[in-house]
Amino acid sequence: MLEYLQFACIRAFANTSLHVKRSAWLSPQTQPNRIKSYPCRPNLYSCRIFTPPNHSEQGQTILPLVISVHGGGFIVNAPAFDDPMARHIADHANCIVVSIDYGKSPQSKFPGAYDDVMEQSLAIIDDPELPIDKSKVVLCGSSAGGNLVLAVAQDPKLRPKLRGVAAIYPLVDMTEDAKTKMATRPDSSVPDFVGDSLDTIYGLYFDAAEKSKLSLKDVRISPTYFSSRESLPQEILLIGAEHDMVCHEDEIMADKLAAASADKKVATKNGWKAPGVEWYKVHGQKHAFNAFPEKDPDVEKVRVRETDAMFSSISEWLVDTFANNRET
Repeated sequence: MLEYLQFACIRAFANTSLHVKRSAWLSPQTQPNRIKSYPCRPNLYSCRIFTPPNHSEQGQTILPLVISVHGGGFIVNAPAFDDPMARHIADHANCIVVSIDYGKSPQSKFPGAYDDVMEQSLAIIDDPELPIDKSKVVLCGSSAGGNLVLAVAQDPKLRPKLRGVAAIYPLVDMTEDAKTKMATRPDSSVPDFVGDSLDTIYGLYFDAAEKSKLSLKDVRISPTYFSSRESLPQEILLIGAEHDMVCHEDEIMADKLAAASADKKVATKNGWKAPGVEWYKVHGQKHAFNAFPEKDPDVEKVRVRETDAMFSSISEWLVDTFANNRET
């Protein structure tokens, strides 16, 4: 009970700070156009809906849809966490972005967050009030949110409704502990704020009595163990940060997804592209780099530059994905 209270207090402080930071008076340029709750999950934070400039929801124009899922170790944060990225995507990829919430551990154990993302995604896609093109739906998530979007995208209820998935430094393999993941980083002297706490995150995410009954290779937990390329939507963007403890597993998943077309890989500035798969590595950066400013002014300039470049690359990938009618 003390552990639950501890994390409830941490979450309350983090979310209060976040909502002050994302308020209209501190962040006027990244505000959503509207906020809405869905009956399937009335107790979660409301969804934040972003539309492109000059778009009228009362008009006849339908737009592609991006459903965005924030990170936070399955423990903290809220939809407002991704406001800067959501606003950039809506404005530059000419689409509707809906940022959603999910229940946090330790109060909400697996598969609670998975179910929350699944049910809200289905409700949003079927929302008659949103002027969306249902043939152009993409899930986008970072960190824990990246894990969740890659997981739910493999569910038969949702998979046929999706054009693509963009996952930003996602946790994709929970069969490995923190020590194993940390050993894959290219430079151990670079700090990793997740580090050993990953094992604590695992412990909080699963119900102790139920964990022994689960396979950690279940794709709802470790989406990298997909059964076939057809298990996931036709277009996938995987983004890793060079000094992140999960970058190695992200690149492995990208390679697995592109296995059937490995001979068609084309090198890019930050990685490679193959039919239906793009791997993008942000060099010199750490996990969640886009969310945490650096104290050193010169280092901060680089972080901002890499953040802007990543957001632009995501938007460009989305534009291409929405235009691509390639058969699966």
